Amino acid sequence: MAKWLVTQRDNQFQVDGISELVDLARSGQLKGGDMIQPPGATDWVYAAEVPDLAELLDDEEDDDDDAFMAGRAKRAALFTAVLGAMLMGVTVVGLGVIFVLVQSLPTGDEAIVGEGGLSYTQMIVTADGSGLRAQPKPNAEVAVSLSKDAHLELISKRGTFYRARTPSGGEGWIPVDHVIPMYQLGGTSVREEFDPLYNPDRYVDVVNARWMQLPPEKPGDEESNVTVFELMFSNSSGYDMTGLVVLVTVKDAKGQVLEKIEIPIEGMIPTKGKTMVGTMVPEDAEKLERRGEPVPKRLVTTHTFDEEAEGNPDLQLQFSSGIEVTMEAAEFTNAEIDIVELAAVPREEEDEG
Repeated sequence: MAKWLVTQRDNQFQVDGISELVDLARSGQLKGGDMIQPPGATDWVYAAEVPDLAELLDDEEDDDDDAFMAGRAKRAALFTAVLGAMLMGVTVVGLGVIFVLVQSLPTGDEAIVGEGGLSYTQMIVTADGSGLRAQPKPNAEVAVSLSKDAHLELISKRGTFYRARTPSGGEGWIPVDHVIPMYQLGGTSVREEFDPLYNPDRYVDVVNARWMQLPPEKPGDEESNVTVFELMFSNSSGYDMTGLVVLVTVKDAKGQVLEKIEIPIEGMIPTKGKTMVGTMVPEDAEKLERRGEPVPKRLVTTHTFDEEAEGNPDLQLQFSSGIEVTMEAAEFTNAEIDIVELAAVPREEEDEG
């Protein structure tokens, strides 16, 4: 795995990755004013400016806290001085540490590291012998081998894996600790803008969930295993969300897990908005049922259905609130709904002029 560099005053050492940095932060051996250089980068960031570390660092207990805050002020002044010098064609040298000027660049289109440069919307592989796996599992088969410092584009996130794509079109899953998204090297405004793309699950919540186990269709029939789930999702980010997959975990009265079912749901969860989910059946659903044929059903957000049904009120006859799930467990007393996969939809570039 590629090494990260840590500088503490006159001491510099290497660590294996974010997980080791997290351990150092939790034990108090890493302070907010310490400098960190990610693999593949030539610039440095303060430990307190790395998102995975910021909440773990207690700068109030740092003896160098005043120096750290003063350093931030100097850094802002340095950027102004460097920018002015660059505009005048003057070469600027040193101060002992190369500060991360890219933290002041907000658009996400600038080159940062690597041959030809990377933008804030890309990731760089930091682990030797890594690859894109066929499934988001630690022991899954590697479908696409990757070299350290390879560039990747994000598709979606599932747990501790990113679904990613190579420049040549290969796709698969890679552990989040095998890459570093370039947006993490940006300033506060950059991280706020791009974080929902890489951590969409932080911004979407299940805000309302209820379920009803359906009774047998006819008296004397065996007990029904069909449960209707009604779910509402809230999106606090500035991006539309899609590619939703939820995990339903049902338990008995003692808290024992009876069954787990993954449910993919089509459609959008709108930015700064909420949506329910429902079931859409084809127009000939009744005919298919009479023939004993399976009825294909779409599980879709109400936000997307409303867009599709605009100008076509007949579609309302094919849509019902909630989603029906046939389960092995005939009875359960508790159900947990978790989001396991999600993707933010990148904003389209505004037309120039």
